Amino acid sequence: MNTSLPPRMVADALWLLTARSRGGSHWVSNTHCDIQTADIGGHPYPVSLLDDSDWQESYVSSPRSTWLRYARQEALRQLSPPLSALLKAGSCLIFGPLSALLQASRLDQAAIIGNHLVSTNLYPAWSHPELQCMTEAMSTRHPQRPLMMRNICPEVSPGLMQHLQQLGWNMVPARMIYLCDPQQKTVWKHNHVKQDARLLQDGQVEIVSQDQLTSGDLPALRQLFRQLFIDKHSYLNPDFSLAFFELCLETRFLELKALRWQGRWVGILGLYAPSCSNWLTTPLIGYDTSLPQELGLYRRLMALLLHEARQRQLGLHYSSGASQFKRARGGVPALEYTAIYDRHLPNRPKRYIRLWEKLFQQWVPGLLKRADKLA
Repeated sequence: MNTSLPPRMVADALWLLTARSRGGSHWVSNTHCDIQTADIGGHPYPVSLLDDSDWQESYVSSPRSTWLRYARQEALRQLSPPLSALLKAGSCLIFGPLSALLQASRLDQAAIIGNHLVSTNLYPAWSHPELQCMTEAMSTRHPQRPLMMRNICPEVSPGLMQHLQQLGWNMVPARMIYLCDPQQKTVWKHNHVKQDARLLQDGQVEIVSQDQLTSGDLPALRQLFRQLFIDKHSYLNPDFSLAFFELCLETRFLELKALRWQGRWVGILGLYAPSCSNWLTTPLIGYDTSLPQELGLYRRLMALLLHEARQRQLGLHYSSGASQFKRARGGVPALEYTAIYDRHLPNRPKRYIRLWEKLFQQWVPGLLKRADKLA
């Protein structure tokens, strides 16, 4: 694409323009949200609006999937078969009332601001006045919807979290993530990091940069992502469409890197490092799960991610899951929150939101920490 605009601005603008006209499902197949915009500091940012959350709606667009459906799947996956069967049998007693509370609070119809429908949104260092103007404008535009922002972490965006709280936004724990400073020498002294780095240099698996990829490669690369994140892990993960892969190839919305072994595609990594942030993360990762573990495909991809963060002098946002693996590679656990604003709402849904917040602020941090030890 020939333009004088910065590549990141082109990528974001094209994502937003297409999502506004065609809906979120154009980029993520298992979302059914409309996309509008919010002006923050003179720039447009996406706002996802959900009205009917079906049971396959991804957690990137559905608070119900984030806090209930995905949480239930993760709990069942980590428990032993007898305990898992017990939880399945009793889940209606646990999740039924929570589902009713979520509906009464209207949180499953929130206006989610700055939401690019990826697992981790990374934000600019917005000022207090910019966020205040946005909050006032969005409260007026959506008088019946709570306002929401995903992926708020004090270690990643300390100023953002502080400004939002000062403006009356409340923080509700959402997930445990892992952060790493690749510039620290101690990270590279980890035995696992050394071993993984050697895998990148053994020549057995070829690392293919984005410039070497063509549109004809994308269906196979997308299937590698789906094989891991949709088929193996959870259908509630964002199911990136072929159009999204094409967007990344054309604009580097995510920078793609692939692994090739014996002439076939065996791994894919999508790097997300917006110019507004000092962090690098990977909303898109996949590999051929049918190949022997001895080939170390996941280790190679994560070693490549750590290497790229170090080269770019960025902090590494490891996202969630695989606790033991990420801790052994310099990952430090941190809580990530969802910010909620409800001061403009009628009293009835506001009361239910406050009850929801109280329940989750009291119980979720402990549950996340216990789940982290089991992972």
